[in-house]
Amino acid sequence: MPTINQLVNKKRVSKKINLKKTPALDRNPHKHGTCISVFTKTPRKPNSALRKVAKVRLVNSRIISVYIPGEGHNISRFSDVLVAGRRIRDLPGVKYGALRGKFDLSDVRDKRNGRSKYGCSKVKNELLDLSTKKRNRNFKNRFYYKSFCRMYILSILGKLKTLDQKRYWLKAHFYFNLLLLNNKSKGFDFRGHFQHKFKGLLSYLYKYREDYLEKYGSKYPYKVLFVNRKVLIVKNLAKQEVYRYDLKKN
Repeated sequence: MPTINQLVNKKRVSKKINLKKTPALDRNPHKHGTCISVFTKTPRKPNSALRKVAKVRLVNSRIISVYIPGEGHNISRFSDVLVAGRRIRDLPGVKYGALRGKFDLSDVRDKRNGRSKYGCSKVKNELLDLSTKKRNRNFKNRFYYKSFCRMYILSILGKLKTLDQKRYWLKAHFYFNLLLLNNKSKGFDFRGHFQHKFKGLLSYLYKYREDYLEKYGSKYPYKVLFVNRKVLIVKNLAKQEVYRYDLKKN
């Protein structure tokens, strides 16, 4: 037990508490730095290995030793790394670790578990990518689809009260039938001489398919010479006549 004179001459020193474990980071979670040198270091006993360590100069001009985690790395002198606080138990004096997948330090390839530590992203399944379809994000099409479904439900329940609702339902119903007939007509008019918006109307009013099979059968006597948005030029091979149609007028 110390005497009074001893305590007066040499006061007791209290233990240090709340020491900064990462003083070079200046209370920041990460710091940007540049490698000065990259080397290997042996751990303390009883471990035996070659740990990858780098000397890094931070942006605040402090030089520290940084541990490089993971298998293999691609950094060398003057490479940029991102440093975070990390305890390495068997490397004395190393209090920091480099983050994989940031700046010049690449991620660990073929990593399946613990990807967040080594900056490796999850590999997407190709089968899932092929099966997924892009949704129709056009606001106009979505609005028309929802309104058409709503009007269809009201028509079934008999709740179409106003005249505007009834007119809209008749127009939408006619437009739906026209699109349906247009898609069905692609089977017998595979050459595509008629514009798509008139295909369904021709098959519905003039029975285009029956007339086509009766007159020509499997042979088609017409040949398209030129077609664009304005003009359609067709040649009759049987009569050797050329016909010109102005598509803008229609």
